[in-house]
Amino acid sequence: QKPSSAPHVLLFPLPLQGPVNCMLKLAELFCSSHLQVTFLNTDHIQRRLLSCTDVSSRFKCYAGHFRFETVPDGLPADKTLTGEQIGELLDSMEAVSLPLFREIVRSSVLLSDDAQNPLTCIIADGAFGFAVDVAAEFGVALMYFDTISPCGLWSILSANRLIQAGDFPFKGQLFILHAMYYQKSIMCC
Repeated sequence: QKPSSAPHVLLFPLPLQGPVNCMLKLAELFCSSHLQVTFLNTDHIQRRLLSCTDVSSRFKCYAGHFRFETVPDGLPADKTLTGEQIGELLDSMEAVSLPLFREIVRSSVLLSDDAQNPLTCIIADGAFGFAVDVAAEFGVALMYFDTISPCGLWSILSANRLIQAGDFPFKGQLFILHAMYYQKSIMCC
């Protein structure tokens, strides 16, 4: 059931809930347009997806167009990751996941089988700087896809204007209360 000339895209999200959800939606759009999609997850996120969601049935209708691959993230299995430890996750993934990512790309480009076309494009989270070298090594197109929320994007785009206007950094009690609430809400999630 392999489409003879369908592009084959490898999606590699940052292994956090928001980026994975965004990339899964992108995968559905690609599959509904008859592109082949390989979705690269970390082992930890894949276990959570399978135990907490209906992701298997969600993509069952795209048989022949969609498949999961996994790599370890390099962190201990019992480690609970918080937003403050994102740097540790990225360092660990570059050390542990990069060789496996390279092998998945190599095999997808050079050793395509009857079920999959050769890899034509990698869409990786913008945090994965190492994807540039791998894509260049195998001559595969690379696009970075940042899965930032509209609110986060607006904040980034507005930061310079707020600094120039003297409105940031925020001053006074309101900022302290807001920061405490934000920190507490992150800890609850």
